[in-house]
Amino acid sequence: MTPAVEITGALFIDCGDGFEIRKGDRAGQIVYRREPRARFECLRCRTTEGPVSGPADVREFVANVRTDHLTRCQPASQGAQAA
Repeated sequence: MTPAVEITGALFIDCGDGFEIRKGDRAGQIVYRREPRARFECLRCRTTEGPVSGPADVREFVANVRTDHLTRCQPASQGAQAA
């Protein structure tokens, strides 16, 4: 039997809408019509991190949000027990 899985958070990523320039001085660059964006929703403490937008910001956010959020996460059940 497989162990039960508990989902504790959801990471939403919209990769945006853009195209790569193929010729000229700017070849290889991406031009966005709609920039990438991301947000994280914690189901344990009911908070939302983000949203962030822009390719560099989204890359940084996605790489670190889960570990960064764990340092701030206070599950709702703990708050109810403390009261």
